[in-house]
Amino acid sequence: MATEPRETELKLVLAPGEGARVPLVAPLAGLEGHASRFSALYFDTPTRELSRHGLGLRLRREGRHWRATLKASGDSSGGLHQRPEWEYPMPGPQLDLSRFAGTPLADLPGADTLHERLSPILATEFRRTRWQIEPQPGSRVEVALDQGRIVARGRESPIEEVEIEVLEGPVSAAFDVAETLAKGVALRPEPASKLARGLTLAATARARPVHAARQSIADAPDAREAARRIAAACLAHAQANESGVLDSADVEFVHQLRVALRRLRSAMRLFRDAVQPGEDAAFAEDLRWAAGLLGRCRDWDVFVSETLPPLVAAHGDAAAGKVLLARGRARQREARGAAREAIVSPRYGLAMIRLARWVSAPAEPPEGVEPLEDFASRRLRKGAKRVAQGAAAFATLDAPARHRLRILVKRQRYAVEFLGSLFKARPARRHVRALSRVQDALGLANDCANALAHVRELSPPPEFLEFARGWFAAREAAGVEAAARAIAQASGERRFWRRKPAAAPEVPPPA
Repeated sequence: MATEPRETELKLVLAPGEGARVPLVAPLAGLEGHASRFSALYFDTPTRELSRHGLGLRLRREGRHWRATLKASGDSSGGLHQRPEWEYPMPGPQLDLSRFAGTPLADLPGADTLHERLSPILATEFRRTRWQIEPQPGSRVEVALDQGRIVARGRESPIEEVEIEVLEGPVSAAFDVAETLAKGVALRPEPASKLARGLTLAATARARPVHAARQSIADAPDAREAARRIAAACLAHAQANESGVLDSADVEFVHQLRVALRRLRSAMRLFRDAVQPGEDAAFAEDLRWAAGLLGRCRDWDVFVSETLPPLVAAHGDAAAGKVLLARGRARQREARGAAREAIVSPRYGLAMIRLARWVSAPAEPPEGVEPLEDFASRRLRKGAKRVAQGAAAFATLDAPARHRLRILVKRQRYAVEFLGSLFKARPARRHVRALSRVQDALGLANDCANALAHVRELSPPPEFLEFARGWFAAREAAGVEAAARAIAQASGERRFWRRKPAAAPEVPPPA
């Protein structure tokens, strides 16, 4: 097979209307850009043979010139794409697959008749403006502003993105340029290629919220690398739900994006002994801000859709209930608007670029780092001890203390999920389920206090507020009872992480 030429580029999606600002801000301000118009067709077979093998085949026209490009799957994390790419000139608007001899295309089953099965599956049309800059000595990158559309099965989606391709030098050069751009333009890392976006557009099913995927760290060499892998998974989880927050009315997108940021914060806390102090300072505070706005949006989503309707029905005053529901929906819309504004803001975009830089950087060689299994056992043991201390005094805890216990339980549950692949799977899963039951029950009790505050925000009649106070008190009591039962059950779970720390390596005496 031919040597694999690799493409390294950082893809960023612009907030609506921001494309015109890109040439006006650093580091592009004052530089002359070169504009071209592109049109392209992407090909596959009716059974998506290329997609199933991680390949993308494109025929693109620029002016009077045609070029065919084959891209293979490679490394992709947070918007940074590093993948093999083969590109050849074509005499016209027809594919000549013979040019791809020695590439993965020629290794496909039935490659001899592949040409007969190929047909266009989507098209792109866009204007590209390009600049070449040297962000640091010994590095050269091309910045491309693409503005146009993707067309698939009669549907359209806008293209409004920036691609930063590393022509010479380290990958960090792309992030240097992206960070500078993000200080003047609202953009954020985009993990999906134009082909991937087109395939989603062509799908008949609507996009669905994406839940956290299991991330194995069993083969990670040390805790630092494990932290990067888990942070990368949290970043992917967040990015998979961003578009849904912006474009869909499905409240689960907001919930999943919030969960992703919450898991990321828990991961950084869990691995704080394995990374340099302050390594997350470049993005932690800004993502905490975004998570807060998403949290308020989530609270109003749950309150309006799940909490307020049964409360109104139980009270029985239909007229008052109608007014309160209308006010609640207005607050919900305000919170959703604030969350959406956060996602397309320069502050959020810059934080995500910095997070993507961190998870894409190669791990530093460990120096005196304890074995990963020992690290995991120690952290899980410490978390379990704190949960047990709170659980032992559960009967005497007031509402704020129960809320603090819930946070400890949630952190321990995430820790087991993050580190569980280092241990036997079945007891780890049992432990997660037990902690989830405790967290859910404590959450019910805590949500009652938050819900009563939401009722007050709606300025209800005094008699309705008094009714709500009693109604939530009863539900809170039920949640406390359920939490007590769940804690009792969880206390019997085996501590699957128990192990003896590895012996320290012997140090030979000085000569």
